[in-house]
Amino acid sequence: MARAARVRSAPVTSNRYSAATLDHFQHPRNVGRLAAASVVERLDDQPTETTIHLYLKLEAGHVVRATFRTFGCSACIAASSAMTELLVGRGLGQAPSADEVDAALGGLPTDKRYCAELVAETARRALAASP
Repeated sequence: MARAARVRSAPVTSNRYSAATLDHFQHPRNVGRLAAASVVERLDDQPTETTIHLYLKLEAGHVVRATFRTFGCSACIAASSAMTELLVGRGLGQAPSADEVDAALGGLPTDKRYCAELVAETARRALAASP
């Protein structure tokens, strides 16, 4: 009987994505539901088949914790991860822009820029809908 070959995973490298984008995709920060979330915002973008759930914990009108669950491409996962870091300390109505997300990732390819725009829109809605 033949043995199954071992498959080793190698780190993803790319000239297409910056080191920051690859790091956020390979080691995403703040993934998962937030049980004590003050706000939960969901964005479902059917044209790109991307769904983003953003969970925020607010204290005194400022984000003290942000987590996410994103179902989409690697760039959208990286953008969601970066967004959670950018949100901490922000107040109501102070959501990071798509440009800020893009800069935090070291620049996304033009055809993946929509990922920064989707997470920025999700954060804008979350901080606008906050109690």
